[in-house]
Amino acid sequence: MIGILVKTFFCACAISLIGLGSPVHANPKKAAAEYIVSQTITRSMLEGAIAAQRPMMIDAVQYQLNAKGTTLTDPDRFFDLLMEEFLSEFTQSMQEQSASVYLRNFSKQELTDIAAFFQTDSGQAYVLATPKLMSEGARMGQVAGRKAGKNAAKRLATRIEDEGLVVVEDPSLLSRLLDALQ
Repeated sequence: MIGILVKTFFCACAISLIGLGSPVHANPKKAAAEYIVSQTITRSMLEGAIAAQRPMMIDAVQYQLNAKGTTLTDPDRFFDLLMEEFLSEFTQSMQEQSASVYLRNFSKQELTDIAAFFQTDSGQAYVLATPKLMSEGARMGQVAGRKAGKNAAKRLATRIEDEGLVVVEDPSLLSRLLDALQ
């Protein structure tokens, strides 16, 4: 269950990994990376990503628990409790890991420049808008994903049949699979 949440969060976090800054620090490059992460990997940004993914995540949690014989009486409340317990530690861990990623992928000058942007009014406007941008991006991704998945399923059904990719003893099973993909 947590694995699905972590994967979902990681995808959402990857979208938000776009900036850095530089408070006074013995290692200016590290300071810049840590500042950028403090601006771009925040609890509120993760909550923005979760808001758009919430129905899918609740369904995933319920599915995993049901598979283990557990039924939730209030899935929404359970999910809220899970997020309360999960988000702080997850945010901190993502910040630490993200700072390392920035340090490996950007020069000192690049990190300093990115951090400087986040210290401007425009940079702060971006930071404040990011949770909403993430939420809207996740919603758009769901719509695009459903459409692409539906179209891919139709093409897959044709290819399965044309290329003989599925062999079954009972032809009705293949027919049901192809119908489901249509």
